[in-house]
Amino acid sequence: MAAIGDNTGSTDEDLVHALAAGDVSALEILSERHSRPAYSLALRILQDSGWAEEVVQDVWLKLWKNPALYDASRGDLRRWLLSVTHNASVDGLRGRRGTSVRRDGGAVALELARDTGEDPSESAWKSLQAERVQEALAELPPSQRQAVELAYFEGLSQSEIATRTGEPLGTIKTRVRLGLEKLKRSLERVGMRQ
Repeated sequence: MAAIGDNTGSTDEDLVHALAAGDVSALEILSERHSRPAYSLALRILQDSGWAEEVVQDVWLKLWKNPALYDASRGDLRRWLLSVTHNASVDGLRGRRGTSVRRDGGAVALELARDTGEDPSESAWKSLQAERVQEALAELPPSQRQAVELAYFEGLSQSEIATRTGEPLGTIKTRVRLGLEKLKRSLERVGMRQ
């Protein structure tokens, strides 16, 4: 394997280039930087620690096998990893719905809260962002909030939301679209951009 030396001070983009050259240490550093948020997201969606670990491993394997999948011109690596993790988790949930047993993630969630291993200022910033998102969700009309939460936190498709709520599919599509537009405006108002 090729190695580019000490990568610890390198940017994510530099590390992805090193990864493309076969530098295993670049993958290790990227994993140290970004695995916890990816795992936390997968765990929140899947409610199963083992399954969440599998999804995150698959995401890292995808990046290792094909670093060109990440396009720096479209955003930072963390956002890309979280997007891929979200999509993989939702796809997995859809594929296994009804066959998987959801376990209580309480103990794992407590463990994550106890030892995050990240800079306290970054943790505080993420906490503030989460609060702002929750506040923005609370501002939505209940029907739009429910549709957005079912789509993004439970991984339901719009058709599945329509079935669960007994509402027409067109109504659900409109609620999700309007809810996301309002969320975006609300978050932009408080200085959070996509």
